Amino acid sequence: MMIGGAVVNAAAFTGGNYLARCLSGDSGQAALDEKTRQEKALEAYEAAQARYSQARTKLLDWIETNRENKIQAKQNFTNTDYAFKLYNQAHPDRKITLPKDPKFSDFYQPSSAQKQGELLFVGSGALALSYAAFRFP
Repeated sequence: MMIGGAVVNAAAFTGGNYLARCLSGDSGQAALDEKTRQEKALEAYEAAQARYSQARTKLLDWIETNRENKIQAKQNFTNTDYAFKLYNQAHPDRKITLPKDPKFSDFYQPSSAQKQGELLFVGSGALALSYAAFRFP
């Protein structure tokens, strides 16, 4: 069944091309022009595809290089911290200390009204959720 369908499809395609060529009336010049246009379009497409592949490869290489650089930088910081720790153990009289890491809590403390409002919001939300869970099983 599939082979018969393929044969009918091929015959229809071939017959359609033959019929279009006969009805065009310019003895194949239109077909030749179309073939030339299609080949130029195919060449342009292949060139664009090659440029795209090259740009994509370049971008992926750049991303991988930056990932490796970030990993190396993180390792360097870890090694530096460990070196400070070892130096401080070896020379307790001349300790090197890093500055304290800044934290948001060093710059902002929420007011008691805001804390109470957050607790009220969370508590009422929990009560509403538990009511809905037991009311609508």
